Parts: sequence; C-alpha cells; structure tokens
Amino acid sequence: MTQPPQRHTYGRAVLQVAGLAAGFIVAVSLGRGAFQQSLRPVPPPPTPAAAPPSTVTAGGFTLSSTSIDWPDDPSTYTGAGADLMNNNCTACHSASMALTQPPLSRAQWAATVDKMRNTYKAAVAPKDVPAIVDYLTKMSERASGGAAPPGQAPAAAATGSTG
Repeated sequence: MTQPPQRHTYGRAVLQVAGLAAGFIVAVSLGRGAFQQSLRPVPPPPTPAAAPPSTVTAGGFTLSSTSIDWPDDPSTYTGAGADLMNNNCTACHSASMALTQPPLSRAQWAATVDKMRNTYKAAVAPKDVPAIVDYLTKMSERASGGAAPPGQAPAAAATGSTG
C-alpha cells in the first residue's frame, strides 16, 4: 500500500508567525507608552502640610515654640596645648567661654575641670586633666598681665604649684 503524497500546508506556520508578529506589535505599543511616560518631567513634590501651631495648650499648660539664632563663634584655643583644649572643651562650649573668664588660680581651674568631668560628664580622659589645667592657668596668667590670679601666691604662679 502506498500512501498518497502528503501535501505540505504552510497554514500552521503562517499562523504561528502571524501570532508572533501580533504579540510583538502589542508589546512594542505597550512598551512605547511606558517609554514615553518615562520621558515626561517628574512632577514637583506636593507642598507640605501647614506648619504645626507654635503654641499648644493642654491640661492647664501652654507650650510655645521659639526660634533661636546661635551666634557664630569661630574662636579656638591657640598655642601649646591648644589641640587638647579644642578637642575636649569645645565639644560642649565655645572657646570664648573660657577665654573671657576672669583670671582663676590653678586650684580654681582644677576644680572647674573636675566639675566638668564629674558633674557634667565631659568626656575628658583623666590623663589629660593636668595639661588642661596647665593651659587654663597659663591663659589666666596672660590675661592678668603675668600677675598671679586671685587666690594664688606670685611664687606659685611662676612655678605652677598651689603651695
């Protein structure tokens, strides 16, 4: 038995190619819209809501907001030992705060540094305390024109001892 010759129909292949082409056209047209959307400028962010009230009252108490402009204080400690001062003391307050103090004795400066460390928890290493007290004492001596600060004998100011 012989089989009749087979007819090759290209209909199935044509349908497959047509389906691929239609899918490609759909994908391109959908992608083109997304591409065009990506080219549009980004809209500005929405404006923030109104600022909260500057005064709030509750339970018989009134709290008010305020704004403070801090002064620009570029002063720093200078001279020998200044790095130690700038790295420790200016972490909490400006250099001008100490630079404008009345002249203090070595014992008074030692008490002040001790208060900063123990009461206010200044992160000053115990090994740095003598150098800081020396710097502040010398600063006080310069401010008082080389004279011993109050509470310190002239010989003690020259030798750096407290008697």
